[in-house]
Amino acid sequence: MKDPFIDVLFTYDSWANRRLFEESLHLTQEQLERPLGLGHGNIEQSLLHIVGAMIFFADRLERRVPRPRPDRDNVHRTSHEVFTLFETADQELRQTITKAIETHALTDLLNWADDDLGEIDPLDQIPYAVALSQMIEHNIHHRTQVMDMLNLVGITKPMDWHPFEWDEVTRSQR
Repeated sequence: MKDPFIDVLFTYDSWANRRLFEESLHLTQEQLERPLGLGHGNIEQSLLHIVGAMIFFADRLERRVPRPRPDRDNVHRTSHEVFTLFETADQELRQTITKAIETHALTDLLNWADDDLGEIDPLDQIPYAVALSQMIEHNIHHRTQVMDMLNLVGITKPMDWHPFEWDEVTRSQR
């Protein structure tokens, strides 16, 4: 990306999401689907919601009509299937963000409605900076919910996935 600050934000966000999705690989199907009363009801649906939002975000940045989302198709998936969906959505979103940053100023308006057809309500037009901020905030919000859910199903190990941890890990890999 040509903007180092945005690159750090989304590289960190991707890293933290990956830790979360990797942690879910160790869950049983019962743990994934157990009703927990948080987020989107259970770990599986909350993770799929993160993926679905990433797909929506990529579609809006590309100005495409949003594709079907895995969190809305009523299909249960294994943790490995959810992880594969995450990897695909994460790669696509990062490429789309890079392209958007290279072709638009952060102050340019983006249509945040489901499509670009017809007249767009001015309230559905937001600066790219706001859209990017929403993407980060959305992931932090749902990542925290899933971390709490993991604790509720017995995963009690520390999940230090904050920016300082990412920075330390990144520096140690150089």
